[in-house]
Amino acid sequence: MKLTHKQERFVAEYLLDLNATQAAIRAGYSAKTAEQQAVRLMKSAHVQTAIQAKNARHLAKLDVTVERVLKERARLAFFDPRKLFDEKGKPLPIRDLDEDTAAIVAGFEYGDNGTTKVKLADKGASLTALEKHLGMYKEDANNGTPFNITIHLEDNPPPLDAPSPCTFNLHLDT
Repeated sequence: MKLTHKQERFVAEYLLDLNATQAAIRAGYSAKTAEQQAVRLMKSAHVQTAIQAKNARHLAKLDVTVERVLKERARLAFFDPRKLFDEKGKPLPIRDLDEDTAAIVAGFEYGDNGTTKVKLADKGASLTALEKHLGMYKEDANNGTPFNITIHLEDNPPPLDAPSPCTFNLHLDT
């Protein structure tokens, strides 16, 4: 069965953010009845088939596969922060980082006092995603509060083999 123009538009809009109610509104359905329309559309086998087909085409164009997503999650989950530094404890330039290490870096901020702030991707979220994929994660369990770790690097830190240990100023954002 061929979809109506509004249904086709709903499918396209839904794939933007996976929000059925907002997709219904953007597709031209009334804001008052958008939630009900979204439920009705999402129950339609024809709409579901169209969503799956269009999504598969998008993913194929972008070369998005389960293996590729899991590989990226694994990179983030098993990241070793020591790979950010040389043997003297100085931060490596981004161009010198291997592919796996560069993938974890979300950004840099440079302070006026010579410090460099390295923002890392969320390791916890990646571990959780892998746990879910492997069936190790229970939805109803209290899995704690996720947090972000920010590492502040000194411009001239002592070498890693120095008698006094190198310290990092870690801020846990909860």
